[in-house]
Amino acid sequence: MCGRFVQIPIRDADARLFPQLVGDLLSMPASYNLAPTQRASVILDRGTGLQLTRLSWGLLPFWAKAKKLQGSTINARIETVAEKPAFRAAFKKRRCLIPMAGYYEWSVNEDDGKKDPWFIHAATPLWAAGLWEDTSPLLDPDNLGTFTVITGDSSGVSADIHDRMPVWLDPGQAEEWIAADADSAMAMLLASQLPAMEAYRVSRAVNTPRNNREDLLAAVA
Repeated sequence: MCGRFVQIPIRDADARLFPQLVGDLLSMPASYNLAPTQRASVILDRGTGLQLTRLSWGLLPFWAKAKKLQGSTINARIETVAEKPAFRAAFKKRRCLIPMAGYYEWSVNEDDGKKDPWFIHAATPLWAAGLWEDTSPLLDPDNLGTFTVITGDSSGVSADIHDRMPVWLDPGQAEEWIAADADSAMAMLLASQLPAMEAYRVSRAVNTPRNNREDLLAAVA
């Protein structure tokens, strides 16, 4: 799964991959330990072209009766995303792209049996495939909606730490991904190419969601 990730302002060269969003991406709020139910910046299209907006992590479909559902909808498995009731409507017509500077996964430390967080990242920003829903009466009045991250089997360095990882798309695929029909969107997910990624262990301070500062990204021995 993907249960925590990092967002920081996108560098100029990478932001220019989205000409209409350059200013928004350059000034995107930083979060070094983004946790479920918190708000993150997401690229989507509400019918007027690509926009960067802030949504709450954990998809709430229109029929949701309780906000606690968000705890189980932060990720959508590629194997079931097109059929699972919580995701199938959004998969047909409300797809998005989530910019990430990297994400965290945990492994058990053999010395003390506790879990160590690892920061998994690439040399350039990562773009995770996702789904979104409009705001829900279960949320605060100023909330613009919710989202989920689509995950698949891990590969590369991620596979040594956890068996699931986000499905990554090329930023040049953003408009196609968002506008495609469901079959074409699934084909894009299945053809996803793994970026060159690295991983290193970071402080257990990451384990506490209220810790949100840049030094969480520092490697530890």
